[in-house]
Amino acid sequence: GPRVVIIDAGHGGADPGALSKRGLREKDVALAIAKDLAAILKKNSNLEVHMIRDDDTFVDLWQRGQIATNIKGDRPGLFVSIHANSFPNQRSTRGFETYFLSEARTEHERRVEAIENAPLSFQGQDVDPDQEPDLGFILRELKNLDTQHWSALLAGFVQDEMGEFHPGPDRGVKQGVLAVLTNALMPSILVETGYLSNEDEARLLGESSFQEKSAEAVARAVERFFERYPPGNGVAGSGEDE
Repeated sequence: GPRVVIIDAGHGGADPGALSKRGLREKDVALAIAKDLAAILKKNSNLEVHMIRDDDTFVDLWQRGQIATNIKGDRPGLFVSIHANSFPNQRSTRGFETYFLSEARTEHERRVEAIENAPLSFQGQDVDPDQEPDLGFILRELKNLDTQHWSALLAGFVQDEMGEFHPGPDRGVKQGVLAVLTNALMPSILVETGYLSNEDEARLLGESSFQEKSAEAVARAVERFFERYPPGNGVAGSGEDE
């Protein structure tokens, strides 16, 4: 049967996400890229494509992964959340990076983790693996099921494809405890397509041509990923690209 792709446009509704100096909102950039990505992948008859949101609405962070898991059911599938980054204190920072769900290792990963989990604070919630036994259990289960390995592989493919056209530096595959990915029990990634706090990248992120190129890059990564996932299908599932 078809492989399932669930696309999440970050933020939305009352949550604008990051803002550029000229007022470009992350939620609008994410939705534009997500729509382009869905349109591209729907041309592949082997894929069943869904969007968490296809308009300017707010969806709770914890619910997004659960919605994706319910849609996927017992079929092979993956979850992609589209975002744009921001570092107002260092506006020279630019580039693209892709996250998967695991404990943050660096100060930069913890900073991005806090930014992307910030909408939870509006609802009096937080993300702390040490204080959330269910979250700790999920992280252990993902590791046991090798889901983190597959998520890292997908993230690497995205970085490869984005690097083919993106003028910013390849900031690499990163990890963090990101609420939007937590309940998505499948290979799952969060793509930071550029920095809205950087004037040059903010201009690019607002251009429809750049948004479409970003979507095309993620689409190529998804199709490459499904050549070897689930394990045992296609190329032998070593997880190493040949």
